Amino acid sequence: MALWVFLNDQRYESKSLLENIARQLSLLPTTEDWEDNASKEEEEPKKENLVTLQEKVRNELEAKRPKTPDQKKFLLLILDGVPDTTNEDDILRGLKDFLPLAQETSYKVLSTRRKEPVKEASEIERKEMKVIPIHPLPEGSSRLALLQEKVKEIAGFQECAKEIAKKSQGLPAAINIIAGALNRIGKLDSGILEKAATCEELAPDGVNPLLLSAYDMLPRSDRALIKCWWYSLHFFLNNGGVHYDELIVYWILEGYFGPVELAEAYKEGHRILMELIDRHMLKIQDGNNVVMEGLALTVPDCRQDGYEGTSCLGLARVFEGGDWQGFGRITQTDGMIKTPSNMEASKTEERWKKVSTLLIDGNRLSREVPDNFFRPIEGLQVLVLFNPTFKSLPKSLSTMHELRMLVLRGCDPLESINHIKELELLTVLEISGATSLKDVPDDFFKKMSKLRSLNLSEAQIKLLPSSISDLIELRWLILRGCSSLETLPRLKKLTNLQMIDLSRASKLNKFEDVTLKSLVKLRMLDISETELGRLPILGTLENLTRLSLRCCQRLPRLSMLKALSHLQILDLSGAGILKEIPDESLHEKPDLKILYLSKTSITNLPFNFEKLSSLEFLDLSENPNLVKIEDNTFGPLKNLRRLNLSSNIKIENLPVLSNLCKLELLNLSGCSALTKIADQSFEHMTRLQKLQLSETQIESLPSLSKDVNLRQLLLRSCIRLKQLPSWESLSKLEVLDLSGAQLLKGNTADFLKNMNGLQLLNLSGTGVTLPSLSNLTNLTQLSLGGCSLSELEPNFGGHTKLEVLNLSETEITSLPSLGKLTSLRELRLRGCSGLMQLPDLKSLTHLEALDLWGTGIKGFPYEISELTSLKHVGLPDMAGVETLEWDSIKRLPEEVNWAECGILKHCKDGPCISMSATQLSGILKDHPDQLANLDKFHISVSAPLKEEGGARDIDWHRIDPSLRNIYLQKFSVPEEGARFLEIVGFDCFPDAIEGGIVKAEYIALIRNKFMKSLSDLAAGLKAVNEGVAAMKGCTLEKCNEMETIFGGEEREVKMRGNLETLRASNLPKLKSVVSIGKEKVGGFENLKELYLDCCPLLEFVFPSSQQPENLEILEIKFCDKLKTLFDSEPPTETERKLPKLKKLHLVELPELTSIKVPESMTVKDIFPSINSIKVRECPMINELDEIRELLNASVNNSEVEDYCG
Repeated sequence: MALWVFLNDQRYESKSLLENIARQLSLLPTTEDWEDNASKEEEEPKKENLVTLQEKVRNELEAKRPKTPDQKKFLLLILDGVPDTTNEDDILRGLKDFLPLAQETSYKVLSTRRKEPVKEASEIERKEMKVIPIHPLPEGSSRLALLQEKVKEIAGFQECAKEIAKKSQGLPAAINIIAGALNRIGKLDSGILEKAATCEELAPDGVNPLLLSAYDMLPRSDRALIKCWWYSLHFFLNNGGVHYDELIVYWILEGYFGPVELAEAYKEGHRILMELIDRHMLKIQDGNNVVMEGLALTVPDCRQDGYEGTSCLGLARVFEGGDWQGFGRITQTDGMIKTPSNMEASKTEERWKKVSTLLIDGNRLSREVPDNFFRPIEGLQVLVLFNPTFKSLPKSLSTMHELRMLVLRGCDPLESINHIKELELLTVLEISGATSLKDVPDDFFKKMSKLRSLNLSEAQIKLLPSSISDLIELRWLILRGCSSLETLPRLKKLTNLQMIDLSRASKLNKFEDVTLKSLVKLRMLDISETELGRLPILGTLENLTRLSLRCCQRLPRLSMLKALSHLQILDLSGAGILKEIPDESLHEKPDLKILYLSKTSITNLPFNFEKLSSLEFLDLSENPNLVKIEDNTFGPLKNLRRLNLSSNIKIENLPVLSNLCKLELLNLSGCSALTKIADQSFEHMTRLQKLQLSETQIESLPSLSKDVNLRQLLLRSCIRLKQLPSWESLSKLEVLDLSGAQLLKGNTADFLKNMNGLQLLNLSGTGVTLPSLSNLTNLTQLSLGGCSLSELEPNFGGHTKLEVLNLSETEITSLPSLGKLTSLRELRLRGCSGLMQLPDLKSLTHLEALDLWGTGIKGFPYEISELTSLKHVGLPDMAGVETLEWDSIKRLPEEVNWAECGILKHCKDGPCISMSATQLSGILKDHPDQLANLDKFHISVSAPLKEEGGARDIDWHRIDPSLRNIYLQKFSVPEEGARFLEIVGFDCFPDAIEGGIVKAEYIALIRNKFMKSLSDLAAGLKAVNEGVAAMKGCTLEKCNEMETIFGGEEREVKMRGNLETLRASNLPKLKSVVSIGKEKVGGFENLKELYLDCCPLLEFVFPSSQQPENLEILEIKFCDKLKTLFDSEPPTETERKLPKLKKLHLVELPELTSIKVPESMTVKDIFPSINSIKVRECPMINELDEIRELLNASVNNSEVEDYCG
């Protein structure tokens, strides 16, 4: 039999290793086995202590020992991933307590190692143990691992495979990882394969270069994947295997999936887990335990923010040297991830008593009374709450004395955390997103002596408790976004600190400590976007590798950094008044790899770059005062891979760059004064892949190396460019952008004949004459705006990979079938005046943008209604169109050139016009008559979606007339129509749409954060010196910051006086209809209908002085705190009347006690015109009997449900 023991460190005696062996022997259930039996309490396994488990393992192996003497060796023990710093003898001695290793004749040992400096062998008798060397795979066998269909079809595969095999050094893990990376790339081409084949023989720190290449192949857009990969590397450096569920929970707790619901986060984590397994970066073992390929653990983390800057808690590090045993068995269920439990038990205490880990969504917790929910779970060790809605912590948390980890994430309403200051075992504490938390008791941390990780991100405290200065075990301190924090207390005693993140603490201006020399373990210090004008003395701090001073706008000069000899990343970008960097600060920095010096006020560069021999990335972009770069400034940077000098608007000439032999990217875009680059600069840059020279004044390019591997060449808007480079050396180009290079007009683009690998070609605005492009079949983006095409009816049938096709301002007369371009997302034909009709577009199911403005097409292109992915359309000129058949238009995208095409004149009985605020602003500015002439309109103005490339389509109810009438009823818009404006999703007042607001009769304000009251809407109209006088109906929905509807400002008077209908729903912070103390400003003379729904903080409706005499309908639903309709008794009883009220509906108002009927009056006296009353789920109302009596007497179409009384 075989036992597989994965070892990443020397903690081979740990209980997790013993449990892993026990599971392989089926002595402990896997998580899946336990979940299957979780409801059967009698089958719940008891917790095994170490001695009991050792005994069970020993007995099981003895039982499996062969009884016959001819079968002596029965056990193969595989020690996988043993560091070279560890001796097998030491491991075996630790295993002998529970494995039958006393007799060497009974077992064999097979070990695999990670390459590290080897320790001296311990003084242990080796007896007859033999070392069997395992040789690398033969080179041919290594290549076979890559022979998969998608890869071997690439041109030049055999040669690349040979080089990759050589670089693998015959290591199966290296081959597996690079093969997994290649097989997961969606658009594989020879460039990617060549990059893997030509990666450096010796990567940093002796890392196999194929591993770095595999990491580079992770999709840059999948940030969560990259973060999870790096977390796993840091985690497995110090830990053995872990169940995949537990690893996903670690990822969730580090915040890698953003503010999503727990179930979605778990789903995303599982996707990433499978992706990393498919890439062979992780591997799964028996019992669904996950480990990392040992070879991958050698890859250094050189990201800008690293692990420290991307993680919320630092769980891969903060438990080092502690007794943390992990989360144990966990399962996902009903908005929770928790320890499995017997959920069929009759008593709550029995169901929860053995739960030690609980992660729960705020939505799930909202179904419970928090104090009652947590009371029976006093044994919790890990509690994580996402988006809780309580203002103070439940008292029952104070009794959770076993709690070691408490995470409260996204707790915006939280104001008090006092109840947890007695939790002495807390090791990890996060209270993040608590923007309402402004004060923490000074002794809060006094008893939390074991605290190792503390995250108070976005809390609005001005001062931290002084007791934080005594947390000597603290490793991780995150105060990111604490924008009210002014001073950091003393940290001198916190000698275990590894990471301090103060970024975006925008008022922080002082460290109590003059020096941080005592923080000898500090690895990262981030004080970005603070008000610090001077740094504390940092001393040597030999472990500090990352220092970020990004956007420190008050930092005039840099303190001495000379002693920070191990610094790897230094970020000074955005330090706007930083004028100089002392040469000494960059002395003795042999490990510095990344240096950011963008957006500063430096006038000269340091002359001691020769001390930065390891520098790989240098960003000097956007330095407006940088005029000249001295000769040989960059000469010593022989390892430099990326150089960013973009947008330095005063630099006219560059020094020779010929020493930068390893340079892969050079960005000079936006250097608008740059006229010349020295001729020899690029001659030795054989690794140059990206050359970006857009918006410069160069007339020609220097000669390139004949062996250059250039993949990207950007010369956009180089208006003086006359001479193109020699194209023979550019046959591997994938991206070529010459757009706007006007002086190239008249040239023929014959150079394209040898560029078969081009994926993006942009020649718009050059006016060049084009040859046939039939050889460019790899193109995904083709822009030829204004070019002279060789054919007036071009055929793109062979360009099946095209996603973007721009033929604007060309002389084409027709397009052939586009049926094969099924990947096309953009088709731009603007200004093609000779194009009279479109080809069939039905096959373009992914088309998102279509521009037909300025074409010869007459009438509305009804076929675009079939394009279900369309988000932007530029319609042709509709000026000559008499009528529009709206019934034939099934859908329209959000972005339409409404004013430009003249379609607005047809919209009187047409669909809702959905547009951005910018579009409406353009119409009001350039075509005001088009809107002013409409007696009716329905315009929906939406804020831009934050997601890149996002868009909203018109809903069906806004197109179909019958459905649209139903939709408009929701906003009380008359059936015959009116001027209706929706404003949706804005964080601040949408500029330049005031004209639309002024003209609208009905306004719906939905999901707008800029409003605390309607005064904010009126304030936005100051620019036009008008009020919202035309508004008859107003709907407020999901405006989460609204506290009162009317703020009592003078500018509201007309608005209130004209208002006939008011609807308010889902306003979580609404406390009053009229601001308290401002009741006498204006009135409700014309208000006829009032609807209030889901306003949980509203306690009354009308102030006694503001009773709407013309109110006819009053509906109030689901307002949990509503106690009465009127705030107080009126001066006289006659003032307490709603004489025209016909309909009163009160639904689910649990605290409503009275409608304030004076003793001398009846309900009928208050509501003399009432003809419909409905009361449901209002158990506390005093006038219930009187209402019932009224119903029986004279009110029809009414009901009071029995359970209300």
